[in-house]
Amino acid sequence: MSIFKRAFLYVTRKRGKTVLLFAILLIMATFVLTGLSIRKASEAAQLDLRQSLGGKFDVFVDWDNSPYVVKEDAGEEYDEETGMTSASFLMYSTVQFTPENIAAIKGVAGVKYCGARQENLAPFEGLSLFPGTVLTDAKYQGCTKVLGVCSTQDDELFTSGTLTLAEGRHISADDTHTAVISQDLAERNGLKIGDYLTAHSYSEEEDSYTGREVRAQIIGLFIPNVAERFGEAVTDYDKIQNRIFVDLQTSIDISGDTINYGFSALHVTIEDPQNMAQVVDDVKALPGIDWKAFVVEADNETYENAAAPLAALDELVVTLLAVIIIVSAIILALILTLWTKTRIHEIGVFLSIGIRKHAVIGQFLTEVLLIAVFAFGLSYFTSSAVAGQIGNHLLEQSIPTGHPVTHASTGRDSKGMQTGSEDENDVFAAAAAVEEGADELIQNPLPGEEGIEVSVELNNLALLYLIGFAIIIAAVSASSITVMRLKPREILSKMS
Repeated sequence: MSIFKRAFLYVTRKRGKTVLLFAILLIMATFVLTGLSIRKASEAAQLDLRQSLGGKFDVFVDWDNSPYVVKEDAGEEYDEETGMTSASFLMYSTVQFTPENIAAIKGVAGVKYCGARQENLAPFEGLSLFPGTVLTDAKYQGCTKVLGVCSTQDDELFTSGTLTLAEGRHISADDTHTAVISQDLAERNGLKIGDYLTAHSYSEEEDSYTGREVRAQIIGLFIPNVAERFGEAVTDYDKIQNRIFVDLQTSIDISGDTINYGFSALHVTIEDPQNMAQVVDDVKALPGIDWKAFVVEADNETYENAAAPLAALDELVVTLLAVIIIVSAIILALILTLWTKTRIHEIGVFLSIGIRKHAVIGQFLTEVLLIAVFAFGLSYFTSSAVAGQIGNHLLEQSIPTGHPVTHASTGRDSKGMQTGSEDENDVFAAAAAVEEGADELIQNPLPGEEGIEVSVELNNLALLYLIGFAIIIAAVSASSITVMRLKPREILSKMS
């Protein structure tokens, strides 16, 4: 009689033991499959979170240690409000990022966006601006903020969703004398794509924009997705509808100087914040960039704060899985050991008729595996019923309450002077909103949604069979040692 047939006859005859073992294996399998499903859901949620939030780091001139920083005396400035005179200076770096450097960084694996900009204040002929809420100094009346970029598509205001291109196309690195303005500003001035804006380069002698004529063709219109809060103080040139994006060459022409031929700061967004260190290392390894002039400042706080509960959940599930597997193996081994001792007579008979010990152990193993096949299959349905509730309960336990979230940001102008830039403040405010929204989604899912979506998949079930069969093999082997190490004569003496 074959091992399989003897095992099948035993489990069908010993119904009490079969039902008990089936219940034990079903409970064990339900916990293991639930843990596997929750862990996979947690990993999927972390991946979605990483892809949605991304990561970012800034690369800018090292103003304290760079050997290429030049500091020039710019004379004295008189403050009309205070009546005081103060010394001023101009600080710039002779080594700056070029469009070629930006293209190289964009080509690094894992980099999503790489944006840079120059900033100037300049008036445009016949351009009517939207009025701000505070008076503008006479020197800057009629001026708006001109943002010189390599690519508007990679600019942080567009990548963060603060601005959206509504018509036309983005400025690219190959463009010259092009501009992208707001749709509102275009309608206010009767402008359309293809029309030209005219400005004049800055004249140091006259301290005004009265130099040579600079023309830029409108190639795109954007719409802002944010607006100034009611009562917020904003000048004409800082209103988001008044801002004008131009290509790098146009920005240089308008500024009228030869100091800034490129960019002193870059903002890099990466696809997966988990790979931040690797991406930064790859960027630093790029040839053609003198890293004595620059420093990298990584900002992964948004992702780390939002992903902390999911990471804690993953660690908790791994620990519980390990405990469940170990405890299941121990309990199963103890039960099978007790049952094996009650089958000494049966073992003695098998040995007396010439059946080898490994065949007897094979029968015991087959008996348990026959029951396990059905118990593990049924666990698919029992686990599906409880996995979601258990997963969200564990997630709630993993969320630290009252943890502070801090935001720190430093704006730097195109010359690297540490100043607060209004548009950068807008972007950092948008980033703060993203972070708060991520925390809110984790702690308070939208109505009708669960904290994490847990589903029992077939690959998890297949993994359960592998883990379960391994536990059963270990348990049967351990339970058989006490009897199978005895010699046939010792077994017969125990029978008597």
